[in-house]
Amino acid sequence: MADSSLIYYNDQLMKVVPRLLRLEYKITGAVTASPVISNSASLITFGAIATQAVIDDFLGSTTEFNYLAFDATSMGADAMGGIVNMCGQVKAITQMVATCYSASDTVVTRQCRNTGLTATTLETALALGTSGNLAFKVNWGNTPDFDGLTAGTIVIDIGWISK
Repeated sequence: MADSSLIYYNDQLMKVVPRLLRLEYKITGAVTASPVISNSASLITFGAIATQAVIDDFLGSTTEFNYLAFDATSMGADAMGGIVNMCGQVKAITQMVATCYSASDTVVTRQCRNTGLTATTLETALALGTSGNLAFKVNWGNTPDFDGLTAGTIVIDIGWISK
Protein backbone atom coordinates (compact mmCIF):
# COMPACT_ATOMS: atom_id res chain seq x y z
CA MET A 1 0.00 0.00 0.00
CA ALA A 2 2.87 2.37 -0.66
CA ASP A 3 2.20 5.62 -2.43
CA SER A 4 1.83 5.08 -6.13
CA SER A 5 4.09 6.84 -8.59
CA LEU A 6 1.68 6.20 -11.45
CA ILE A 7 0.16 9.04 -13.38
CA TYR A 8 -3.53 8.24 -13.42
CA TYR A 9 -5.67 8.81 -16.48
CA ASN A 10 -8.38 10.01 -14.09
CA ASP A 11 -7.06 12.11 -11.20
CA GLN A 12 -9.92 10.91 -8.98
CA LEU A 13 -8.28 7.48 -8.73
CA MET A 14 -5.56 8.94 -6.49
CA LYS A 15 -8.28 9.77 -3.96
CA VAL A 16 -9.15 6.09 -3.50
CA VAL A 17 -5.69 4.54 -3.31
CA PRO A 18 -4.94 3.70 0.34
CA ARG A 19 -1.71 5.04 1.76
CA LEU A 20 0.27 3.33 4.51
CA LEU A 21 1.32 5.12 7.67
CA ARG A 22 3.98 3.15 9.53
CA LEU A 23 4.80 4.08 13.11
CA GLU A 24 7.76 2.28 14.71
CA TYR A 25 8.62 2.33 18.40
CA LYS A 26 11.53 0.86 20.32
CA ILE A 27 10.59 -0.73 23.65
CA THR A 28 13.02 0.80 26.15
CA GLY A 29 11.58 -0.49 29.43
CA ALA A 30 8.48 -2.01 30.94
CA VAL A 31 5.50 -0.15 29.35
CA THR A 32 7.90 2.41 27.90
CA ALA A 33 8.68 3.03 24.24
CA SER A 34 10.09 5.80 22.13
CA PRO A 35 9.69 6.47 18.40
CA VAL A 36 12.44 4.91 16.28
CA ILE A 37 12.53 8.22 14.43
CA SER A 38 11.70 11.03 16.83
CA ASN A 39 8.61 13.00 15.83
CA SER A 40 5.94 15.20 17.32
CA ALA A 41 3.11 13.87 15.14
CA SER A 42 2.14 10.97 17.39
CA LEU A 43 1.25 10.78 21.05
CA ILE A 44 1.47 7.29 22.57
CA THR A 45 0.38 6.11 25.97
CA PHE A 46 0.69 2.93 27.98
CA GLY A 47 -1.50 4.23 30.78
CA ALA A 48 -4.55 6.40 31.17
CA ILE A 49 -4.68 9.85 29.59
CA ALA A 50 -5.52 12.07 32.54
CA THR A 51 -7.73 14.76 30.98
CA GLN A 52 -9.45 15.78 27.75
CA ALA A 53 -7.10 18.78 27.59
CA VAL A 54 -4.11 16.48 26.89
CA ILE A 55 -5.70 15.27 23.63
CA ASP A 56 -7.18 18.65 22.69
CA ASP A 57 -3.85 20.44 23.20
CA PHE A 58 -1.98 17.82 21.16
CA LEU A 59 -4.37 17.99 18.20
CA GLY A 60 -5.37 21.63 18.46
CA SER A 61 -9.02 20.58 18.26
CA THR A 62 -11.86 20.16 20.73
CA THR A 63 -12.99 16.69 21.77
CA GLU A 64 -12.04 14.99 18.51
CA PHE A 65 -11.34 11.87 20.57
CA ASN A 66 -12.84 11.32 24.01
CA TYR A 67 -10.17 10.84 26.66
CA LEU A 68 -12.35 8.16 28.31
CA ALA A 69 -11.40 5.89 25.39
CA PHE A 70 -7.94 5.99 27.01
CA ASP A 71 -8.97 5.71 30.68
CA ALA A 72 -7.53 3.21 33.19
CA THR A 73 -9.94 0.43 32.14
CA SER A 74 -9.25 0.99 28.44
CA MET A 75 -5.51 1.02 28.96
CA GLY A 76 -4.94 -2.24 30.84
CA ALA A 77 -1.48 -3.48 31.78
CA ASP A 78 -0.92 -5.07 28.38
CA ALA A 79 -2.26 -2.28 26.15
CA MET A 80 -1.05 0.83 24.38
CA GLY A 81 -2.83 3.68 22.69
CA GLY A 82 -1.93 6.43 20.31
CA ILE A 83 -3.18 9.56 18.63
CA VAL A 84 -1.72 10.73 15.34
CA ASN A 85 -1.99 14.35 14.25
CA MET A 86 -2.54 14.05 10.49
CA CYS A 87 -3.36 17.79 10.19
CA GLY A 88 -6.85 16.86 9.04
CA GLN A 89 -5.65 15.02 5.90
CA VAL A 90 -7.54 11.74 6.41
CA LYS A 91 -10.84 11.08 4.64
CA ALA A 92 -11.12 7.38 5.48
CA ILE A 93 -9.23 4.60 7.22
CA THR A 94 -9.14 1.01 6.07
CA GLN A 95 -7.32 -1.06 8.68
CA MET A 96 -4.59 -1.29 11.30
CA VAL A 97 -2.05 -4.05 11.79
CA ALA A 98 -0.03 -3.78 15.00
CA THR A 99 2.97 -6.04 15.53
CA CYS A 100 5.11 -6.41 18.64
CA TYR A 101 8.52 -8.06 18.26
CA SER A 102 9.97 -8.99 21.64
CA ALA A 103 13.72 -9.22 22.22
CA SER A 104 13.32 -13.03 22.36
CA ASP A 105 11.77 -13.01 18.85
CA THR A 106 8.21 -13.64 20.00
CA VAL A 107 5.86 -11.92 17.54
CA VAL A 108 2.36 -10.81 18.47
CA THR A 109 0.06 -9.30 15.85
CA ARG A 110 -3.27 -7.57 16.39
CA GLN A 111 -5.42 -6.16 13.63
CA CYS A 112 -8.71 -4.42 13.11
CA ARG A 113 -10.71 -2.41 10.62
CA ASN A 114 -12.19 1.02 11.24
CA THR A 115 -14.05 0.07 14.40
CA GLY A 116 -14.07 3.31 16.36
CA LEU A 117 -12.92 3.65 19.97
CA THR A 118 -15.15 2.64 22.85
CA ALA A 119 -14.81 4.41 26.20
CA THR A 120 -13.80 2.32 29.19
CA THR A 121 -13.15 -0.76 27.01
CA LEU A 122 -9.92 -2.74 26.68
CA GLU A 123 -9.78 -3.41 22.94
CA THR A 124 -7.84 -3.29 19.70
CA ALA A 125 -9.45 -0.48 17.73
CA LEU A 126 -8.85 2.24 15.17
CA ALA A 127 -10.78 5.48 14.76
CA LEU A 128 -10.97 8.45 12.42
CA GLY A 129 -11.68 11.71 14.18
CA THR A 130 -14.11 14.36 13.01
CA SER A 131 -11.20 16.66 12.07
CA GLY A 132 -9.32 14.05 10.01
CA ASN A 133 -6.87 12.71 12.61
CA LEU A 134 -6.30 9.13 13.82
CA ALA A 135 -6.46 7.30 17.13
CA PHE A 136 -5.79 3.68 18.00
CA LYS A 137 -5.64 1.23 20.90
CA VAL A 138 -3.93 -2.15 20.93
CA ASN A 139 -4.65 -4.85 23.50
CA TRP A 140 -1.52 -6.99 23.25
CA GLY A 141 -2.63 -9.54 25.84
CA ASN A 142 -0.20 -11.62 27.85
CA THR A 143 1.73 -13.38 25.08
CA PRO A 144 4.34 -12.08 25.47
CA ASP A 145 3.63 -10.42 28.79
CA PHE A 146 3.65 -6.95 27.25
CA ASP A 147 3.94 -4.95 30.47
CA GLY A 148 7.03 -7.00 31.35
CA LEU A 149 8.92 -6.43 28.09
CA THR A 150 12.03 -4.29 28.41
CA ALA A 151 13.29 -4.57 24.83
CA GLY A 152 11.80 -5.07 21.40
CA THR A 153 10.04 -3.20 18.63
CA ILE A 154 6.43 -2.17 17.98
CA VAL A 155 5.22 -1.51 14.44
CA ILE A 156 1.82 0.06 13.78
CA ASP A 157 0.65 0.07 10.14
CA ILE A 158 -2.47 2.10 9.35
CA GLY A 159 -4.13 2.17 5.94
CA TRP A 160 -5.71 5.55 5.15
CA ILE A 161 -7.14 7.52 2.25
CA SER A 162 -6.44 11.22 1.85
CA LYS A 163 -8.99 13.97 1.37
